[in-house]
Amino acid sequence: MKPDVVDQLFTQHYNEALLYTISLCKNRTTAEDIVSTAFFKALTMSDDSVRNFKPWLLTVCRNEYYSLCRKESRFTGEEIPEELADDREELIESIIRKEEYRSLYRAISLLPDAQKEAVTLFYFSGLSVQSISEITGKSETNTKVLLCRARERLRKILEEEQ
Repeated sequence: MKPDVVDQLFTQHYNEALLYTISLCKNRTTAEDIVSTAFFKALTMSDDSVRNFKPWLLTVCRNEYYSLCRKESRFTGEEIPEELADDREELIESIIRKEEYRSLYRAISLLPDAQKEAVTLFYFSGLSVQSISEITGKSETNTKVLLCRARERLRKILEEEQ
């Protein structure tokens, strides 16, 4: 791949990939490592069957995160490594400090993981339901249900805050 194309893909997709990965692992440093590895793998492993780079990159990020969880659980005997969740509040605050919709981000952080992932991919990464279902391995119907339930839950959370 040409260096200009790599730079363009990195510039265009890095922030979205980082935000998505942070929503999974709750640790900025770990997310940055995962995204860097995922970019390398996505660029070296992509072929002509990859129609859209962004869903492909986010799928690789997701797989890297779960590989890290599996690797860490072998060492600690835990399902999800504790160090991935240590700085959750500090991380969320550092991200949303720059954002206009502080209460919305807080409400999203309260969603169950599957709903949070679907909302992040749909609204912040701008992916279609079909792309989200490919990334998460869920059916399109299930993805639509997750999004619907997440919107309902967000509405309730935001109404309770007022």
